[in-house]
Amino acid sequence: MNSSKQAVQFRPFTRTEHAFQKLRICRRCGQFTALWEEKCTSCDRDTLIPVEQYAKLSARRYFRKDLAVGIMLLAAAVFFGHSTQQMLLGGIVGALLLLPLVLLQQRIYPHEKRRQLIRLFRGRITQIHEGLNVNHKNAVALRQMSERVSYEMLREIAVLIHNDRIRLQQVALLQSFVLRKDMELTLDPLLIKSFEPLMVRYIGEITRLNRELIKDRTFRYVTFYERRILEMAGGEDILVRVANAAVRKKRYVVTHAAFISRYVRKLPKERVQRLYHIIQENPLEPFGDLADEVKIMYLMEQYKS
Repeated sequence: MNSSKQAVQFRPFTRTEHAFQKLRICRRCGQFTALWEEKCTSCDRDTLIPVEQYAKLSARRYFRKDLAVGIMLLAAAVFFGHSTQQMLLGGIVGALLLLPLVLLQQRIYPHEKRRQLIRLFRGRITQIHEGLNVNHKNAVALRQMSERVSYEMLREIAVLIHNDRIRLQQVALLQSFVLRKDMELTLDPLLIKSFEPLMVRYIGEITRLNRELIKDRTFRYVTFYERRILEMAGGEDILVRVANAAVRKKRYVVTHAAFISRYVRKLPKERVQRLYHIIQENPLEPFGDLADEVKIMYLMEQYKS
């Protein structure tokens, strides 16, 4: 274990159905944030609310305006009645007209809330970007004080900002920690487009901690940069572990058979046996050279025993 790495416990990460649900807005100054601060960093007021709640309030205000107009018309009908009978009749008719309006508002409330949310995003896209940029600058600046908190902040921001710069910053910070199996780690959302040794080493860590996170995008990444990974110290070992992870599913074996075949001779015996059974049970699948390699290795092992 590298003694320079920190043992940390990450703040629980709350997943949302939609990315925008990470956003909050200050009701006083309008600044946006994706972080968990209690007070707005712009006006220092305790006025931050989720954007969905802001949309709900906007929808209610919109409905109240229509309702206020209806009540004013009702009051005018009563006030300008020439007799008690006309005033009473005007009040009854007005109330009967207001009831359908109230019922209609209740029915279309979810649609109006969605419309207000879309209107918020379209009208304040610049402010949203500015707020997220402030979040990002604060996260980077905090790295000197607490790498753990800096990573946690970047993890929240990355839900809304998708670029390789933030992904690589997260990967770099993760390399500063002692990673464990019980941690809530991820891989696919962190994969970048370019070759980066930090990324490769992180993939190597994930193969050790949680092979279930090794999926198609990772296989494509290591295959594309295979030559450069082999030039790294310990690069071949990482590729062997990635190939090992591919053996867990038939689909991966079929799709990435050529990659696996280049490292099959370094896989553990039980993984070769699994490969043999997958290939034997699926004779129509295009396993290519992998089928011959595995058959030879399997028979040699049987001959030894």
